[in-house]
Amino acid sequence: MEKPELILADIDGTMVDTEGHDMTPLNRRILQYIHDKGVLFGIASGRPCDELPLTIQKYGLSFTPDFIVGMNGGEILDTTTGEIAVFDQLQPEWIQTIIELMAPFEKVNPVIYRDHILVCKYYDDLIKTSEEHANKKSRVIEDIEEYWSAPVGKIMFRTQTPEECDEIEVFAKAHIDSSLAAFKTQPTLLEVQDANMNKGVALMEISQRTGIDPSKIVAYGDASNDNEMLKAAGLGVCMVNGLPDTKESADVITEIDNDHDGMAYDLIARFPKLFEDFDLDAELAALNLSRPE
Repeated sequence: MEKPELILADIDGTMVDTEGHDMTPLNRRILQYIHDKGVLFGIASGRPCDELPLTIQKYGLSFTPDFIVGMNGGEILDTTTGEIAVFDQLQPEWIQTIIELMAPFEKVNPVIYRDHILVCKYYDDLIKTSEEHANKKSRVIEDIEEYWSAPVGKIMFRTQTPEECDEIEVFAKAHIDSSLAAFKTQPTLLEVQDANMNKGVALMEISQRTGIDPSKIVAYGDASNDNEMLKAAGLGVCMVNGLPDTKESADVITEIDNDHDGMAYDLIARFPKLFEDFDLDAELAALNLSRPE
């Protein structure tokens, strides 16, 4: 592939830094550059589409991404029309089954998105951080049946430690129905959703809408919810800081991590013809950056 026609990228752990969750400077510049060259750009996140435009705005891009994929592929926002398409939500009976299955893990906090609010079992520092990160308020349930009062895109299970998350991941995968998928998106966060709903399906939907063949699409990710997207793309790229199973799902792995513009450097190295008139040293000087060692 000499030049991609569309790039679809995850957010956390991929194109933003770990500590501040801000887009790294060279990533921002490179995305603006390739978009000016006619390459479409989309964001694929586990977050709901309603919160992503505000999140993206703070990254300081000079353009609006052409597509925004939310809820791990359960939602697609076409930014040219403002239309949000919703796919394969969990129905109440499945939500009840999942919540009751995980009930023995009393310290685990089930969380869902409902009416732009984080609905949870109990409030703690991790939920407070999620509120700040998602720019959403939270509400502690009064009755457990609230969880399955209406369909949702996914259920998140927040744990106190990575070891606890590993434990519930093994348990969930061994006990949930084959029509469901369970995977970690953070060291302390397990998500459960419809198995038919993933970022790879969203990529194929965008391919159909745009007429861009998947072979001309490049995808970047770092976590298990990116795996199907990396497999569906013509070129699937996992960040070097990514999870082992995501590296196995990718075609290639970046040499540089998300905290040091790894996606930008990978694009420059992988598509030299696209960057023939891009002066990297001058751009780094303008950004007051130096090449990573």
